[in-house]
Amino acid sequence: MSPTTAAAYYPLPAMSSELPVWAYSAPGAPEAQTLPVFLAPPPPPALPAGYRMPPPPPPCPLAFRVPSTLLFQMDYRRSHSLVQFLRDEGAVPTPEEDMTREQVIRKLKKIVMDWAKQVGHEQRVPPRRVTATVLTYGSYTLGAHGPESDIDALCVGPCIATLPHHFFVVLRQILQRRPEVSGVQSVENAKVPLMRFIFSGISVDLTYAQLPVIDAVQAINSSSPQFLRKLDSRSWRSLSGVRVNEQIVQLVPDAEKFQVLLRCIKLWARRRGLHCHLLGFFAGIHLAILAAYICQKYPKATVNGLFTMFFEIFAHWHWQIPVDLHGQPSKCRLSDGCLMPIVMPCTPPELCASNMTESTFGKIREELMRGYALTKDLWKHDFEWTWLFEPFPYVTKYDQFLRIALCAPTSEELSDWAGWVKSRFRYLILKLEGDGIVCDPDPSPEVDHSVAMPNTVYYWGLVPQTNGYLDINSLKEDFMKDVVNDVYGKVKCTHSELTMSIVGSSELPKSMYGDSFYSQHLPRYMVGYQAATDCWSAVG
Repeated sequence: MSPTTAAAYYPLPAMSSELPVWAYSAPGAPEAQTLPVFLAPPPPPALPAGYRMPPPPPPCPLAFRVPSTLLFQMDYRRSHSLVQFLRDEGAVPTPEEDMTREQVIRKLKKIVMDWAKQVGHEQRVPPRRVTATVLTYGSYTLGAHGPESDIDALCVGPCIATLPHHFFVVLRQILQRRPEVSGVQSVENAKVPLMRFIFSGISVDLTYAQLPVIDAVQAINSSSPQFLRKLDSRSWRSLSGVRVNEQIVQLVPDAEKFQVLLRCIKLWARRRGLHCHLLGFFAGIHLAILAAYICQKYPKATVNGLFTMFFEIFAHWHWQIPVDLHGQPSKCRLSDGCLMPIVMPCTPPELCASNMTESTFGKIREELMRGYALTKDLWKHDFEWTWLFEPFPYVTKYDQFLRIALCAPTSEELSDWAGWVKSRFRYLILKLEGDGIVCDPDPSPEVDHSVAMPNTVYYWGLVPQTNGYLDINSLKEDFMKDVVNDVYGKVKCTHSELTMSIVGSSELPKSMYGDSFYSQHLPRYMVGYQAATDCWSAVG
C-alpha cells in the first residue's frame, strides 16, 4: 500500500456486532476525527459568606481533531512490529525448514503406499490394485505453521488394512525400522487414534481412516459421498480434520492475513500455557476456527486490528453461544460439559472435541481478558509485544504444585508411556476439581537429571478453594485406575512408573524460573486477574 493511503478509524462502540476497526479507505485528503477529552474546570472564585454553592454542571467534552493519517501510521507501525516480532521469535519457518517438511511428507506417502502393497500381498489381493496415501491438515496445510509445529497427517488406507493390526502393528514396525524415524508412540484408545513420531527432526501426528474400497487413492480423490456414508465412526472423526481445513480455506476472505493472525494466536497460546489439548486447553483446530471467525467479521482490518479484535471479541464472548463460521444458529447439541463450544465448518456441522474443564476454561478466560487489557489502547506509545507474549510465570503465580513424574527403562518406552498417561490427564484434573482444587497444568515437561532412567516430569499449579487435605496417595491410586482401565493400559505400565508429590515453588527446577514482568504493564484492575462480574456478556 502506498504511503498516501489513508486509514479511517472510528471509536469502537462496546461490543457492537459491526465494529469498524482500522479499515483502509481510498486515498485522498486526510479526514479529521473528533475524540472527547474531559478536562478539569478552573477553581471557582471565592463566594460571599452564607452563599450556597450550586451543584457543578456535568463536564463538557473539549474536542480536538486527530488526522486519520496519524491513526493509520500508529496502526501500521504496530502491525509491522507484530510481523517483525513473529520473525524475531522464530515463529516463521525458513525456506529450508519448509523444504524438509515437504520431503518428510513425500517419504511418508511412499512408506504408506509400500505398506498398502504389503498388506495386499498378505491378503492375497493383487498389489497393483491396493493403494493408500497421506493427506495433511492442520496449521501446515493452512500455511500458519512454525518451525516447532508438528505435521498433522492422515493415512488413508484400503478396506483390507485394519486399524488395530495393520496400522498400529505392521505400519508401526515399518516406521521403527526407518533410520530417520524415532520416538514412535501409539495412542490407540483416544477418540481419534493416532501414532506420534519424529521424522527427520519433525514431529508427526498420524491418524488413520479405513475406506470401504481397495483403491483408497482413487476413492479419496473422487470425494464421492457414498464412501463417506460407509465409514466407521473412528475413520469419520479422523477425516474431519481434512474436511474442516478445506472449508476454512474457502471461508477466509484473505488467506495471508489469516495465516499471520493464526501464527500470532498460536504463539500467544504457547507462551501463556494454553496450547495442549490433552491438558484441557486449546487444540489447533480451535485456534484456527477462532482466527477464521475474526477474519470473516473484519475482512478489511489490518493485522494489528485483527489481533486486537480477537481479544476484544472472545474476552467478552457469552460461551453458551457456539462460535460458527457459517453465521447461523448452530444445530449442534451442546452437552452439559461443553464449556467452549466451537463448531467445525463441515457438513453436517459438528462441535470440536474438547477436554476443557472448569479450571482450564477459567484460565483461558483470564488470559483473554489480559490480552484485551494490553492491546485495547492504540494510543499507548511505549507498548511492546513482549508484554503480551511473556511466558506464563508459574513460579510466582502459585505456591504449591502437583509433581507428576513418569519413568521407563528406555526412551522408546517412555515416549509410549507418557503419551498414554497424557491421554488420561483430564481424569486427574477432574479429580482435583472434585476435591475443591483449581488446577493449572503446565504443558511444558521437564526432565529430572538426578534420575538415571529416562523420565519426564510435569508440574501443575494448585489453588485450593477449601481448607481440606489432599491425600496424594489416594489421588494417585484413583488416577491409576483410569490409566490401567483396560489391557492396553496394563501392558503400558508393566515396566514403567508414575509418581506424584506436592512440592512448593522453591522446589521447582531452575528452568521454570525467569525474569517476569507479569503484572507490570497491566491496569491496576487487571492485576491478579480480578475481572468484573459482567465481563462475560454476550457478543453479537
